[in-house]
Amino acid sequence: MLRPTDSRKSQALPLITHVLLYAGYAALASFVGVSLSSVGGASAAEAFLGGMSLFCALSVTHAAFAAAHTASAAKTAEKRAAADTAQLRAGHRELSGDLDAVSARLDALDRIVGDIAHKQAESLPRHGEARLVEQIAEKLADAMDAKIEEVRRLAAPSPPPKALSRGPIDAVREALAENRVDLHLQPIVTLPQRKTTYYEGFTRLRDENGRLILPTEFIPAAETAGLMSFIDNSLMFRCVQIVRKVSEKNKRIGIFCNISPKGLADDLFFPPFFSFMRDHVDLAGSLIFEIPQEAFIARTSVEARAMARLADLGFRFSMDKVTRLDAVDLADLERSGVRYLKAPGQLLIDQLMHQGLRPKSSITREIEAADVASVCLRFAVEIIAERVESEAVVRELLDLDIGLAQGHLFGGPRPIRDNLMAETAPPPGFLSDRAARG
Repeated sequence: MLRPTDSRKSQALPLITHVLLYAGYAALASFVGVSLSSVGGASAAEAFLGGMSLFCALSVTHAAFAAAHTASAAKTAEKRAAADTAQLRAGHRELSGDLDAVSARLDALDRIVGDIAHKQAESLPRHGEARLVEQIAEKLADAMDAKIEEVRRLAAPSPPPKALSRGPIDAVREALAENRVDLHLQPIVTLPQRKTTYYEGFTRLRDENGRLILPTEFIPAAETAGLMSFIDNSLMFRCVQIVRKVSEKNKRIGIFCNISPKGLADDLFFPPFFSFMRDHVDLAGSLIFEIPQEAFIARTSVEARAMARLADLGFRFSMDKVTRLDAVDLADLERSGVRYLKAPGQLLIDQLMHQGLRPKSSITREIEAADVASVCLRFAVEIIAERVESEAVVRELLDLDIGLAQGHLFGGPRPIRDNLMAETAPPPGFLSDRAARG
């Protein structure tokens, strides 16, 4: 590659050559003029004219050759430029062809991806992108919670040998004594709007390592040890505090709380429980006590009177864990203050639409499946479909005119915030003394 000084020298060489040639022409013309004057006897003027004539002739000839050379060089450069232009155009056409091919492949790939996405979308429940995103987020959150719980379990130190000998009853008693009782809430929504109007409260116990004790683990042990009433007491205390906080913003929000039927007949549990409810009678419209169908049917006279006393204060009840709709007596529910009937969504569909089962009522005519919900409302009882997991079940529930639903499709049980957990915790000694006596 030439440096800038080399480039200037290469441009100056032709000019130097021309100057030297013209100087030679002038020297030759002078020599001829001197020769004509000295040898040919010509006068000085004639000698000068002769020399100038020779110089002009040589200059014209040189200029003609230079012009011809320049024209030839320009023509060569033009041909070279034309060839370069043609080569560039060919390269451009080739590049354009490659770009078109790539664009075609991208369009084909986009169509393939679109077809796959469309097929996947058709296979998913048709309930809107927002609900799909919410389900995915909930599944991811559940998976993450499971992973975290597994890591905690693996990282937890091994219990001392003495702890290994402790049974489930000891774990429940210790959780109550140390107030390791949490509240989880699951929404109950309206159909078809899916607006949250109620929550169901669930009690969750934690062991000394912070691991959740599942209901299938602690409920049998608590019932055996006679501790379920104390667990219900803790749940009720928290629910009352939660309802009081929530009602400041929305007085139409209510919470369903499980209550043990045996606790209603427990002389140690029911009197302070009734006194506590009487102190918070202003929340009667927002607290609903849940009793299983089997326990409600088998209730004793003592339990029935306890329910009546709570109903007189304005509190309502809900029958849950329904297994047979034809065992439901609507008139009995109305007299007992039961205002809600909770049954699994699929069970409602199967028994109402396919098996033809109907709740007992004073109506003698044949009742269509779609009219059962309105018949229940005549007895001030509203049906809630629980354990709803799919949009297909929602569509059939709408055909049955069911107005309330609950299930993981609308949101699973979630613990209340840590700060709210601390604010709503029972006072020291609220459970410990009772658990120790139990």
